[in-house]
Amino acid sequence: MINKVKNHFVLVDKCAEQTRIAEIQNNKIVKLTCWQDKRPPIIGSVLDAKIIKQLNSGIVRARLNDKKIVTVRVGKKAIKINAKIKIIITSEEFDNKPIQAKLWSEDYNFDNFNHVKRIIYLFFNKNIPVIEDNNAIYWNKLDLDNSFLKALDPMIKIDDGGVLWVEKTQAATLIDIDTKNLLINNEDEMLNFCKKAFLTCINEIKLRNIGGMILVDFPRVSYKKKINLHEFICEIGIKKLPDSSFLGFSRLQLYEIYVPRNFKSLESFYVNKIEFDFQNHLRSLWRISIEKKSKHNIQFLCGKNLYKKIKNKKTPDLIKIIERPDLPKDYGELLEKKYNVKKN
Repeated sequence: MINKVKNHFVLVDKCAEQTRIAEIQNNKIVKLTCWQDKRPPIIGSVLDAKIIKQLNSGIVRARLNDKKIVTVRVGKKAIKINAKIKIIITSEEFDNKPIQAKLWSEDYNFDNFNHVKRIIYLFFNKNIPVIEDNNAIYWNKLDLDNSFLKALDPMIKIDDGGVLWVEKTQAATLIDIDTKNLLINNEDEMLNFCKKAFLTCINEIKLRNIGGMILVDFPRVSYKKKINLHEFICEIGIKKLPDSSFLGFSRLQLYEIYVPRNFKSLESFYVNKIEFDFQNHLRSLWRISIEKKSKHNIQFLCGKNLYKKIKNKKTPDLIKIIERPDLPKDYGELLEKKYNVKKN
């Protein structure tokens, strides 16, 4: 089936008590979010709220019935303090910062939508195929774990030359644009390079789920070229990241962008390699339960640490989980046991 789908689609991977939604284009992940199924996301929830403060640029603070504070984008609509409104949640809660939300509109018809459908509607491209993969078969065939790991590389090559360096700090994310090994003869060529580099920046911001303040260090150009570049960034940026603010160049000549944080950052999905390997062990159990024609005598041998973690997880009934003290503590291996039939 995967070969019959066009080059651009959304893959919903529900396996091992975790849901991952990935937008895939030309066999590469271009946007991803995931959550543990025991803690479903609040994104897409429709709630009542009360306005408590007006901010700039069509933004207000509101209080939910459970006393939590949310930041709501109301656009040009005039809303008074203490007014009651209906909102749709557009972010998870991060670092005790206010949850992001939008003013409810009748256009949002979520009555029969589950969490997955709501998130796809709000944040992923519409009118492209959505594939459900309950056993991580397609995820494995497309080798998307490798794409996932490559997406965390701090260095990103720009088409036709140059690189980006992405560095996250507690306060902001810095994206440094380098003309590495690229010959640029004049300011017009430099401006065109900056524009192309910005398109790559947008892709990386979406892919890595970067939120908050983002500082982009462009190569130096003249004042007139900066104005041209700022106009280009605003025009393209508002289409690609519609809820974001493109603030222009600071005194330090860094371009400032503010992006509301909707999903956890990409690297937070797997804290370290051990957790990454553990999730894939779980997925491999579900894959093997579908792929194997024989549903009997399949064992998963694991070391002490892996066995402690996996024994409390939901796994296919037909696979027997066996602890082996002689194996490395975090080692795991699937084994299909063979029985020899004696001839008389």
